[in-house]
Amino acid sequence: MERKNRVWRRTPYRLIWYLAVLAGAFLLLQGYRKIYKEEREPGVFIVEDQAEAGKKLTLDAVHIYNRNVAECAWYVDETQVQSGTKLVGYTPSEEDVEKLIRVQVTLKDGTVYGDYRYYSVLPVLYLECDTAYEAVEKETDSPVQVRLTGKGYTPTELYDGEGTIHLRGNSTAELDKRPFKLRLSKKKTLLGMEKSRHWVLLANAIDATLMRNELANNLSAALGADCYMDSRQVTLVYNGSYCGVYQLCEQIRIAENRVGVYNWKNICDEAAEKIAQSLKIEEKEKALYRKGFEKVVEQELLADFSWMDTGVFISKGLEDWNEQYGTSYPTEFRLADYIDFSGLPDPTGGVLLNIDARNTDSSLETAYHLPIEFADPVAGATGKKLYENIKTQIQTLEYAFHSTDFTYRDADPHYRVTDEGYCNYSNHFAREGVEYEETAYSDPERDGSHYSELMDLNSLLENFLLCEFTMNWDAMKNSVYFYKDLDGPWYLEPAWDYDWGWGNSMYTLNTWYTDEWQTTSDYYANETYYQTVQWNRYLIRDPYFLVLLQEKYQEARETILEEYVKDGGLIDQYAEMLRPAAEANDARWGGSMGTFEGQKFDEGVQELKRFMKERLAWLDQQFVSVETLRKSLGYYVTSDELTISRPRQDALTGTVTLTIRTEIEDCKSVSLQVNGTWFYTERLKGGQAAFEIPVEALRGAGERNVVQARLLEADGSYRMNPEGTQRGDYANAVSAYTWFTGIQ
Repeated sequence: MERKNRVWRRTPYRLIWYLAVLAGAFLLLQGYRKIYKEEREPGVFIVEDQAEAGKKLTLDAVHIYNRNVAECAWYVDETQVQSGTKLVGYTPSEEDVEKLIRVQVTLKDGTVYGDYRYYSVLPVLYLECDTAYEAVEKETDSPVQVRLTGKGYTPTELYDGEGTIHLRGNSTAELDKRPFKLRLSKKKTLLGMEKSRHWVLLANAIDATLMRNELANNLSAALGADCYMDSRQVTLVYNGSYCGVYQLCEQIRIAENRVGVYNWKNICDEAAEKIAQSLKIEEKEKALYRKGFEKVVEQELLADFSWMDTGVFISKGLEDWNEQYGTSYPTEFRLADYIDFSGLPDPTGGVLLNIDARNTDSSLETAYHLPIEFADPVAGATGKKLYENIKTQIQTLEYAFHSTDFTYRDADPHYRVTDEGYCNYSNHFAREGVEYEETAYSDPERDGSHYSELMDLNSLLENFLLCEFTMNWDAMKNSVYFYKDLDGPWYLEPAWDYDWGWGNSMYTLNTWYTDEWQTTSDYYANETYYQTVQWNRYLIRDPYFLVLLQEKYQEARETILEEYVKDGGLIDQYAEMLRPAAEANDARWGGSMGTFEGQKFDEGVQELKRFMKERLAWLDQQFVSVETLRKSLGYYVTSDELTISRPRQDALTGTVTLTIRTEIEDCKSVSLQVNGTWFYTERLKGGQAAFEIPVEALRGAGERNVVQARLLEADGSYRMNPEGTQRGDYANAVSAYTWFTGIQ
């Protein structure tokens, strides 16, 4: 046998056998192709997914032969560029970029077939839908066939399949160029972004540059945001019609690859699956019906979270089914029979919230009328425990911002607004006539919590810089997202909706302000009362925040912010990449639909870059030092009635010593707040008090430490400074601050 094998390897029979196998496989493949082709409807299809200059577009003809062809014509936009009586391809040129290339084959019997490709410098998203572009609605999901192509991407980063779309957005939904929500039939990684079914198509109709939202999202990431929405620019072709440049963006939602906190939807999914499995399906197609029932139950669980409190779920969908079809499926379910209900975590988080003036029926409105709503889960307010936990956490956070030392305490007086007053347009847009009243409030669990223990400090710093650099009209007013896991603090992110930034807006608003603070501008706050009590206005009263803010700006100035405006920087790179597609977008829509009516791409980019440069030049002057920043903002009013000596840190122990001095004789004690969360009190002797700050209260070597001293009354309360104080809003103490860099 071994000899025969050796002979087999030495003879040509083995080669002949291999060739026979290959020939058989080829014939088998051709047979499959023939069968597949026979099953397809007649038509002419362009083989290549995308058009490129110098690369021929070839045709796949199904049940169509040259002898039957009267004309095979190729068009670029509406211009015929090639015609003949045979099925031949077409080779695009550079002149065809940002144009629709179409083949039209007319048979001798008059039948017409065709296909098309859009030649773009961007990836191309093709949507085929029975609903017209102008007829897509917000409340109705329209089935759509989705095909995403793009040069340089792997097949796993593209898509060809089913999905649904509906209209999205608020003011922008009213414009001719329409924004959409896109849902794919399966989770997919698109153009290198994280996998999901859920995507949005931002039209950026009011932004001639098409890049403000993308720039802001990427800037938030560069500044250190834990969560931000990635995006790519694409060309949209809807039912064969060119619709311009769109921003394909990850949707803000709770999910593993989006806002990565505890997801209550997973519980709903598990319960729905188990409940559907328990049903004794009477219909023939059991698997199909079970899947349908599972979907109904899942949607009902997501729409009403009362089951979190009662442990019982009653299905209205199954009740309706029984009534309509005469079946007798159970409709009431004890969730402990299907999931580990007792093992569910306490509902202390797993939520994404949103501040927005358009939340007209806000379920989480605060004492100072911030209109907060559940963004995910949308029905969060229907779960009593979840709702009460979240509402308490947000209210406590708000009271911490309004507190004299930015720390929530049960013993402090708490207020709520009773009259929002009015904007006096003739008095520089000042808000006047606001009234407050004291109200009872208690949160023992968080008594003594500083705002930095309730909301992540880095996210607050990043958000502030983003608001100020962009001068966004909607900043801290609309689309303000923040989230929380079951444990840990809130995070003020992800950034969203910045097409009104950097001098741009709608409704002819004048937002070209490069030499003013967005946070303190009464003009920017003229639309609603709650903008005058937005969180940034309280953070700038805190020297701890100001010191870290000035540090962060200086760190970001040359490494991040300069990259946007320098020659050859991010703006120039974006413009170079987008220009051909943006010019086609201008031709389609006539320029931006915002303040600068008819403004085109190149003009818009120049104005954007000019705004950024002017804005940074002004900010540079304000951020020269902590003191220039404090004085420029003007909200933290210090007192010259007390002084703080230069802190000295012992090189061996790390302990810091300093002395507080005052000439006010009736004050007997002074409080020292260190890095926000550490408090110390000493008696005044001869008008001075010495403090020794232990190492545990200090930040690391090379990091800034902030101390703030406040004079105390005999009863231990802070001595109030009338300047900077408004009863019901904020009480400013007689105080001073300093900061130093730790050596260990």
